[in-house]
Amino acid sequence: MTEQAGAGAAGLLISQAWEAHRQGRYGTARAAAVRAVQAAGQLDDPVLLVRALAAEASALDMLGDKAAALARYTQILGLAEDPATRGRLDDPDAAWAVAHAHMHWVESARSAGGVPVRALFGVLDAGDDYLRAIGRPQWRAGLLLQRGLTHQRLGEWDEAVAFAEEALALYQDDAPGYTHAAHRWQLGDILRGAGRPGEAEPYYQAILDEPDTADNPADRKVALKGLARCALVRGDLAAARRHALAAVREAEPLGDDSLFDALSTVVAVHQAAGDLDAAAVAAGRLLESARRLGGHYNLYFAVRDAVDVALDRGDLGQARELLAELGEHADALAAVDATTTWAGELAQRRQRLSQAESTS
Repeated sequence: MTEQAGAGAAGLLISQAWEAHRQGRYGTARAAAVRAVQAAGQLDDPVLLVRALAAEASALDMLGDKAAALARYTQILGLAEDPATRGRLDDPDAAWAVAHAHMHWVESARSAGGVPVRALFGVLDAGDDYLRAIGRPQWRAGLLLQRGLTHQRLGEWDEAVAFAEEALALYQDDAPGYTHAAHRWQLGDILRGAGRPGEAEPYYQAILDEPDTADNPADRKVALKGLARCALVRGDLAAARRHALAAVREAEPLGDDSLFDALSTVVAVHQAAGDLDAAAVAAGRLLESARRLGGHYNLYFAVRDAVDVALDRGDLGQARELLAELGEHADALAAVDATTTWAGELAQRRQRLSQAESTS
């Protein structure tokens, strides 16, 4: 095979990987991207390599392997900074992949842990510098969204909402980072977290109303999950249950990363309805999913939900055992977030257990 033909074949694999990604077939997307990475390496073509690595990292991210995704994004940024390859990446497709890596490196690092959360703003500053250097400041929407999500993680809600709103306003179809639907549901989630669910609901519904969403189960899942959470707040348990179960159906073929927050929503719906047996089953599935995904962040929320269900059911032995594990995850998260959120939630649940034990 000639070098030109090899480059064409690698480019086709990259296109196939992104198409599978859009359809929610993340395992297929990763397999195509891995082949493209191998081909790009054999061709010594850094443009193809950063494009293929971006496709592989995005698939790994959706499969829940945040650490592996972070490693691929780190490799892309390293190639962009290495004097031996930097000059060979003067290509629009390569610039797209490098900008994409700046945005998603922050997201993956926030999920994988090990990096102080406030330090991520420095990485986003470097992303802004890169976009200015290549003359693409109009690609900032993804960086702005990541600023909003990082403020959200720190509990800085006003800043989170402002950056997410600005990101949505600056969205462009051809820019790296995130889809229009992703900008909408992320803003919706931030508004819910800020205690503004009524403002969030239209963003979720707009995703379901888009014709293109019919071919994207991941987008449908997050929209349905958001609608379920909004319905819970206004006390519409029937709508909450309908949306939450639909979100799980959409997420099940996509893997644990997609399934995780859908299951968490189902747990909350069953708890609100007083169906504690169903809540326990869903919490068990959620914990299994979190253990497959790994990482203190996922495990903290899954164990926290399981503790709450155990306390609601009066299963004090299980609650006590799970609280010990919850403390480990809370300590790990507090070490990088420098917030009191994790310790506060842990203390509340320890107090519930102590009160239940004193009256049993």
